[in-house]
Order: sequence, then structure tokens, then C-alpha cells
Amino acid sequence: MVQIAKVEKLGNGGQGTVWQAVRLDTNETVAIKFPLESLDMSEGSPDRKRFIREVRLQSTLRHAGIMPIVIMNLKAANPFLVMPLASHSLEDVLNSGALTEEATFSMAAEVLSALEYAHEQGVLHRDLKPANLLNLQGRWVISDFGLCRQMDSNSTVITHVNTVVGSPVYMAPEQYDNAHEATAPADIYSIGQILYHCLVGEVPFPRARLAKLDMKYRHFIGRCIAEEPEDRFQSVYELRKEMELLTAPAVELATPTIRANELKAKALEGQEVAVQLLLRLIVDSSEDEVFYKEFIPSLPLEILQKMYAKDPVLFEKMIRAFDGYSEGGHPFDYTDDIADFFAKVIQVTEYSRGLRHLSLKRIMTVGAYHNRFHVGEVFARMVKFREKDAEDVKYVASLLSEDPYAAGFMGSYLKQYSLPQEIMREL
Repeated sequence: MVQIAKVEKLGNGGQGTVWQAVRLDTNETVAIKFPLESLDMSEGSPDRKRFIREVRLQSTLRHAGIMPIVIMNLKAANPFLVMPLASHSLEDVLNSGALTEEATFSMAAEVLSALEYAHEQGVLHRDLKPANLLNLQGRWVISDFGLCRQMDSNSTVITHVNTVVGSPVYMAPEQYDNAHEATAPADIYSIGQILYHCLVGEVPFPRARLAKLDMKYRHFIGRCIAEEPEDRFQSVYELRKEMELLTAPAVELATPTIRANELKAKALEGQEVAVQLLLRLIVDSSEDEVFYKEFIPSLPLEILQKMYAKDPVLFEKMIRAFDGYSEGGHPFDYTDDIADFFAKVIQVTEYSRGLRHLSLKRIMTVGAYHNRFHVGEVFARMVKFREKDAEDVKYVASLLSEDPYAAGFMGSYLKQYSLPQEIMREL
């Protein structure tokens, strides 16, 4: 059983108390969250149900922009969850005044990516505020899902009509009336209030004073924080696309290839926000076959590594879309580009076996059925590269077993290496 020692109280949230702590088995510094002492944690109580729901929902959201839960104990008399320790919150940063436009929209790009994912999974946060946006290893993540709700849930056990849920400064007006009926525009309202705070440097209380904003942001922020939900952006996707257009108009009005090349150049210069914007642009352009075939193979290993680290979910969408366009016949030289690209994918997806297997299969297929020696060499190198992973070895063996023609073509290339017997038997 993992033992954890509390070190220092970090503060209270809406539903819990967070402590800095140490895992005694690894000596790792972490954050541990307990329910507030004022809450009723008796078996079956609404407060206990709410806390357990937070932990369970947050633990199902697997995204680089959502605070992960590394340990939880929901059966204890006083249940708790353990998370990595963030360096600071957005609230801490705002205590020193307004952020620059670049810092504001760089933070927003990361937060919106995570929020869009949460909404796609059917989870509303309902308590977005600077204190709940934490900086973890250099990127912004959403934390504290204590007031979240599943959008497809009909439960009224925890949230009742006329019960206020959320932090008043950043909370959508409809949450005062019936928080259970809140939809995606409620979280969008909170994002608008946060962006106002970042750009102006003051808490939007009792209301945001749009005249303090730069003229070009007034309509955008005003739409986020409109009184009526139907007057706001109706989805995070819609909000995000408008924000990208607003913050990079010259780039956004260009063709996807021009925009992508400009963002790629910025990413190679070390601009982290360009990596996220480029990945988003690519995924949003997934129906543009010409753009995908033209641009995707040009992505260097350095950018692919950063994309995968920043947003594995979007990264997988990009790879699977390109794999679809890699079906069928191609000019011989282009099959080399396809193989080289998927070789890079194999090198960066250490924790995504599914993407590695997809890549190995695609390299084998385009090589064998286009009779390309270069692709054969790439396939053999990648098999050698993954020979220490038992599941990858097993998968390669099954590929060769299921496709004797491809096995025959790849045999001469694979035999250059000393490979596991499981693979060699299929040749």
C-alpha cells in the first residue's frame, strides 16, 4: 500500500483541501486532495457522492491538458486523490497583473484543447477560474472537477434547482437559476471572464468592463460572456476557431499549406504555442486530402515529438487521418515519403502501441505492394528498433503470417538483422 505524508497545506477549493505531500515509496513530491472538513463524508451522503464523482470523472479524462490522478482511495472514511504537484496557478500569475496577449492566448490554446476534449467526452466543468488552471511541467492544465457534470446525465441527486454551483465571478448567470441545466456555453462564459482578467489585469467583478479591452477583442470577449447562453459561442470548437482567426488574421486567411508552413517555421524556432496551433490546424483540415498528402510527410521528427507530448489525442487523430490517405496506389517516390513519415511516428509514440502497429502495417503494405527497396529497408530498421518490445514483436509476426506476399518481399530486408525467432519463423 502506498504511503503518503502531508507536508504543507496549499489551500482550500470549492469542495476540497489540497496539501503538498510526499510519496514515501518514491520520495516524489505530489499534491493530495481531501474533502473539506465541513462536508459530510458519511456513507451515501450527497457530499461524498459529489467527491467520488469528481474523482471518477476526472480519472477517465485522459488528455495532456487535464490534471491526471495518480492515486485515489474512494473507500476510505475520508476519501482522497493524489495528483502531480503543479508549480503555480493562473491565479498566482494574475496576482502580479495582466498577462501579455501572447501569454494569454498561448494559455487559452492549451486550456481550450483540454476543455473541448472534456466536452466531447460529455463532461462540463462548471467551475473554471484562474485558481483551477494549473501549470504542470510547463503547460496549462485544468484541475478541480468537483462541480463537473455529465451532459447526458439525468441525475438530480446532487444538483438541485435554485442551488448555486460555481465561483460567482467566473460563473455563467444560468448557473444561479439551475446549474443542472447548464450546457457548454456555461463553460464558455467562464473562459471569457478568465480571458478578460488576463488581458485587463483586474477581476471582472461586479462585471467585465469591455471598454478596458483593446478594441479588437471587445466583440470576441463580449460574445463569450453574453447574458443569454444562446448569444454565446455554442461550442469550444467555434470559440477556438474564432480566437485563432482573431489572434493570427494574416495566417488564418492564407491557404492551409501556407498557414501550416508558417506555423511549422515558428515551431522550429521554439515557439511552443505554434506547435499546438499547427496540430489543431492539421486536424481541422483532415478532410483536405491534397493538403494532407502535401504537408504531413514534411513534418520533422522534432515537431512530431512536441506534438505528441503536447496533445496525444489530437496527434492520434492526425496520424489516423493521414493513414487513411495512404491507402491505395501512389507514385513510387511518394511511397518512400509515406514510409519515412511513419518511421518517425514509430520513434515518437513510446506510449501508443496502437499507433506504432498502425505505422508498421502501413510501411509494410506500401513497400510490398509498390515493390520499393527503400521502404523495405525502413520497415526492417523499424522492426529492429522495436525488437525489445514483446507486443510489437508479436504484432510484426502476425502481420507477416497474415500476408505471405508481404512477408516474401520483406524477408530479404529483415534477414539483414538478428531478429527474434518469432519474426524469423514467418520468413
